[in-house]
Order: sequence, then C-alpha cells, then structure tokens
Amino acid sequence: MALWTGLGQAATVAQLVGADVGGLMSMIMQAALTARQNRRECEQVARRVLMIAELLPYLEAYPEAVRPLAGLGDTLQEAHELVISCQGRSLAYQFAIAGRQADRFRDVQSRIDSYLILFPMISHIGITRRLDRIYNILVPDSATSSSSSPQVQEPAEVGQEVLPHGTEEFTLAEIARATNNFDPGNKIGFGGFGTAVYRGKLPDERKVAIKCVRYRNDTLEDEFSTELAILSRLRHKNIIHLTGWCKDKRWIRGRRMELDQLLVYEYMENGELHDHLHRRSSSSPLTVSWKMRIDVLLGVSRAIEHLHCHAMPRVIHRDIKSSNILLDSSWVPRLSDFGLSVAWETRNEDDTHAVVGTFGYLDPEYFQTGRLKPASDVYSLGVLMLEVLTGNQAMVKPQLDMVCFALPIIESGDLGELLDKRPAPEPTPRQLQALEYVAQTAARCVQMEGKDRPAISEVAASLETALELMCSHDSSVDAVLSTQPRMWDIFGRYRKIPGEV
Repeated sequence: MALWTGLGQAATVAQLVGADVGGLMSMIMQAALTARQNRRECEQVARRVLMIAELLPYLEAYPEAVRPLAGLGDTLQEAHELVISCQGRSLAYQFAIAGRQADRFRDVQSRIDSYLILFPMISHIGITRRLDRIYNILVPDSATSSSSSPQVQEPAEVGQEVLPHGTEEFTLAEIARATNNFDPGNKIGFGGFGTAVYRGKLPDERKVAIKCVRYRNDTLEDEFSTELAILSRLRHKNIIHLTGWCKDKRWIRGRRMELDQLLVYEYMENGELHDHLHRRSSSSPLTVSWKMRIDVLLGVSRAIEHLHCHAMPRVIHRDIKSSNILLDSSWVPRLSDFGLSVAWETRNEDDTHAVVGTFGYLDPEYFQTGRLKPASDVYSLGVLMLEVLTGNQAMVKPQLDMVCFALPIIESGDLGELLDKRPAPEPTPRQLQALEYVAQTAARCVQMEGKDRPAISEVAASLETALELMCSHDSSVDAVLSTQPRMWDIFGRYRKIPGEV
C-alpha cells in the first residue's frame, strides 16, 4: 500500500518534469511482477524505479530539480518497453536476443542510476541554501565585515566518510586479541609474497579473516592502499566484504612483528574455489555438482559485471583466478584480492600499464601491449570457466596452458573428452547441453584479441541461460535442443535456427 501512495505523490512532482512519471512507474512495477524472462534484471529495474518513487516527493521544494530531471520520463518509457518485452517469448527467441537484452538492461539501469545520483546533490544544494539564509539572519553583514571569515570545523565523523559502509579502523591490539596474538594455529593461508592470512573473532563474535603484511615493502604497501581504496567502496553479493583495516607497528610478546598493514575481511567458511577443484576430496558438494559449479561461475561473472559497469569509478580486477574466488557458508562465491586492481575510464584505455597477474590466466593482448581493458578480465574469466569444466589447473603442464589444451577439443566438438568426470561420469543430455553452452561461451572469452571477446554482461546472460538449462526438468526442452545445430560457433557468430523469425 505504501508503494502506491508513494507513486501517487511522485505523480504530483512529475508535473515539474512534464511527464506522466507516476503512471510509468506504476506500469513498470506491475510489468516486472509478471515478467517471464530476465526476471532478475526486471526486478533490478523495478527496485530502482521504486527508489525514485520514494525520493521524488522530497524534491517538491527544490526548483533546481526541474532541469536535471527533464529526461526522466523518456528513460522510464524505455524501461517500461524493455520490461514489457520480457512477458513471454520462445526459447529460441531468448537465445537470439540474450546479448542485446543484457546491453539494453545495462543501459537503462545506468541511466536510471544517473538520476538517482542527482537526488543527494539536489538535496545538498537546497540544504546549503537554507543554512546560508539562516546564517545571514543570525550573523548580520556588519558583524562579518569586522572579523575574518568564520572557519567551519568538520566533525570527527566526516573523516570516516573516506571509508563508507561501516568499514572500521582497528588497533593492532584488537587484531592481536582476535587472532590470539597471531597464533600459528589460526593461520589459514598466504595472501601473496610477504603476507599471511589468519582466522579471527571480534568481540561481537563476528568471524573474520585478517591479511597481514609481515615487513615493509613499497609494492605491498601500494597493493594494500589499492585494495583498501577500492574494496571500501564496493558492496555486492559476490564481492568480498571488507570489514576494516589497521596500520600500526608494535611489539608482541617480546618479538618485533612489524604488522603495519592489515586488512580485515568477513570470514569465508568454505575457502577457495581452487581447493575444491584441485585439492580437496570428492566429498565437497561443489566438486561433485555441475549445477553448483555453473552457479559459482555465474556469481563471479556478476561480480565482474558490477566492477565493469556499475562501480564508481569502474574497476578492472586484473587477477581473476580460482584461488581468488572464496565461498561463504552458503556456497555463494565472493571475488577477492583487489591488490592489483585499477580504476578504469574509457578516455585512458590506450594508456599502458605494468603487466601483472597470474600466468595461465593472463590476457595475451595485455601481456604483449601493456594496454589494459575490461576484456582482460573477460579473458581470465574464460580460463576460469575452462578450469571449472575440466578440473585441471590453469597451467595444465609446465609448457601447456589451459587455453591451448582445451580450445582445440571444444573446436572439434568432443566436449565429453574435456569434462571433469567427478560430477558425472556420464552427463545427461540436459547437462551436456548446459555444459556445451558454458564451453562455447568460454571459447569466445579467450579469443586472442579483446575486440573478439563478449562484454561481461553477455557472458553473465549466457551463464544464466546455462544454469537454467542445467536446472530444467522439462524433457520437451531437451527434445527441442537436441534437434538443433549449435547456436554459437567458436568465434561467437550466431547460427540462426531454421524457421526462426
């Protein structure tokens, strides 16, 4: 009931921008509830529209809102048309337009986000003007002319806004208590050269993982600062949550630890994807389930999509690999280790960067030219997809990487020879259809040139389709798919299904 009340209030504000915004919002919400395809994307659009509906009534007092919101009606009209197009289509039609639909959803969501960003700015302008008027009443011009301009002192809390969303600064003493003075029994791994990772528990019983730099090193300090700056501003279901940080240097029980750089993360109960694929016994549910493996890949693709398309500023991870994919207690994947990440803008895409990353996953085009683009992460994700399909390491042999090993087999159509046998020695036809879809998508991701690789939104859409195929229990779908030629060849060209419009 509150939703429709909000939409009614929004309709009165809509007169300011000359559009039936309230009516469009209502229709978008209703259409999203009945969408049959792309339900997740439709729900995301609906949530954004709801946020605007809730915020619009607060802008009635601000005439500054009129000009910036002038295009809102057109954007909502396009969003409505897009959501309506998801009401019901054939399976073949869904395959054909999956990439285009993903691009349209990304564009509409980005445009709606640009309006959402305006609301705090407009409110800030209004509040500032009100404060100016109050100040002018309380402090006459004669008083200000005989004294220096007043100095505004920011409250202590303002400095913490550099690390938003509850990121905390810990003391070394707090970290030492959480880890029982860095007890070796709490060490759970290594975060790279010169670092160690400990399990800990905070006073409020939260379980955390603490990455510690053991000695002074300029490179490690840069990675620490990068990860702190980037992760403190990211919030996504499939990206590791940074709980806090610490910069300190103390004596601990008579020995110099020089733990001057520490990052505190939420603890991931089920460890690294790499261990489930390569080290742990077959008792791991992820090791023996194709559905879980594809679900993990989908989650990773959504994390990368958030970095490339929605983060502000946009981010290129530069080190996508199975050991940087962590799994929480519900087996939800979280992308981690942002020490090599960079903020990215289209205007500097021709700049060269030092080549860093992990062999086997490293984009060959970036390696040769030093030019870093989002397509570099797509390449690494493609290698990860092949790793999940085969169960082999990214470097299959010392002189043979995953792409050289797997790509010829995919091209020849002998997918069965490539697949890891642990999940299913003899996959069902439906499983094979889903895995074929993953394999063909991976093959497109690992093309030598970045321009030949799909955008991450298209990769996510393809993996979502593969997961739906894997989960489907409709035998008629299997029958239809088994009679059709491959829909994607190795270079990503769509093959039209006979009889399709």
